[in-house]
Amino acid sequence: MAKGCQIDWKASNSIAILGEIDENCDFSSLSKARGQILYVDLSAVSRLNSSGLRSWIQTMTKNKIQLVLRECSPTVVEQYALVPEFIGIEGRVESFYARYHCDSCSEEKLKRFQLGQNLLEERPEMPSVHESACPSCGDRMSLDQSPDVYLSFLRNSYKPGSRAS
Repeated sequence: MAKGCQIDWKASNSIAILGEIDENCDFSSLSKARGQILYVDLSAVSRLNSSGLRSWIQTMTKNKIQLVLRECSPTVVEQYALVPEFIGIEGRVESFYARYHCDSCSEEKLKRFQLGQNLLEERPEMPSVHESACPSCGDRMSLDQSPDVYLSFLRNSYKPGSRAS
């Protein structure tokens, strides 16, 4: 299986990243967004490693790109909960997926969260138990990580109404 990521330009200020963000990723094309806001869909990112994260952060910093992250996969959320620099100083997260797990039958289900829709921007909180029953066995599904893992990047890096200059 090939390593590295694919960058798919959707518009002049919008990309989707697919695959693995690792040492094989080439972020040089992102210099086209120098000094601008870049909307990034991360739903298809399956893995991140430290080399890929370092290259990503260096590219965003060097090019002064302001990030708006969308559709972040649970893999991405878990990594940037550990490395908040991933979204940059002025970056923000619009939407992400959280993984819920059924202890009875091991079924997993993703639920999408979006600021301003099913998450309050002022005080985001996530339900630790999925409000709908497991589609396989009917039991309740629980969040696979602490809610703090999913929300740390929001609390630490995005303060509504207070953008850095």
